[in-house]
Amino acid sequence: MAEAAEIQMALMQGFLNRALQLLQQLAYARVLCEFHRIQDLRCQASDICSHGLVTAQERLAACEQRLDEFQQTLDNKDKVAAIRLARALYLRMLLGSANKRLQPWSDGEDITNMPLSHMFEWISHDFERLELAALEDAMTPAEIVMYARSIEGVHG
Repeated sequence: MAEAAEIQMALMQGFLNRALQLLQQLAYARVLCEFHRIQDLRCQASDICSHGLVTAQERLAACEQRLDEFQQTLDNKDKVAAIRLARALYLRMLLGSANKRLQPWSDGEDITNMPLSHMFEWISHDFERLELAALEDAMTPAEIVMYARSIEGVHG
């Protein structure tokens, strides 16, 4: 009986890891699209555009398709809840590091003069905040309790 539980736990961990990997790939692809969109707006004055937006959009579409295919394998609410909680906790961790990542920069800084690395980090930060807010809004009351306990365990 203990062996079956261990197998079930390993399968769940593999499933959760795959879901989180797909979600992170999708998040990165979204940031990349926005980054290239803004970069192309910035470079119109200099005529030195990377034309990376098309490639980024193709990457985003491929990520969305892989995630859609994966979501079709979701066969119970517990898996969905586990994914939502794990992703929210990961995003909280990323946002917790925002002071270090964004420390020398101000969000009042003009984006047209911002170094590309700074711009990429700001876009990532904004998207992380939006995704976390959406995940928290989608949580059931039971998930909110588990989420709060997990946060307390980390910060407790």
